[in-house]
Amino acid sequence: MMMTFRPFSRASLAIALTASALAMPAFAQQASAPAAAEPDNGSMEPSPVTRNPSTPEEQAEREAANAAQVQASNAQLAQNAANLANYEARRSSYENQMKLYENTVDSRARAESEYAEVKKLYDAIYAQWEADVAACNAGDRKRCAQAPVMPK
Repeated sequence: MMMTFRPFSRASLAIALTASALAMPAFAQQASAPAAAEPDNGSMEPSPVTRNPSTPEEQAEREAANAAQVQASNAQLAQNAANLANYEARRSSYENQMKLYENTVDSRARAESEYAEVKKLYDAIYAQWEADVAACNAGDRKRCAQAPVMPK
């Protein structure tokens, strides 16, 4: 019997190839620099904003837009907080209902178990009573019910 030497099993080779295929896009992203940003060339030239200063009307429009954006983001934050509070309240209610249900299920299981024990005892006593009645009717007077003693 001749054994062949395999340095890698097919599964480990597939894992290695998959891992290298997944790593390639991440490596390619790291290698490329963002094209949108202009490199700082050390120039003391004024920025486009200082070369073309805005008019008071444009500045007022920007400030109004910024204020509206702040107001919208604050409203969104308040809504998020309200949604979170609502979620937490509903989750707490659900968890309380589940505990109540579990307690009810446990209580019912205990009650059914106790009922089964009582029923088993009742059935045994009833079977003994039927056997005593049958024996009494057959003539075995020891197994007949005793007449109650009436007080004088």
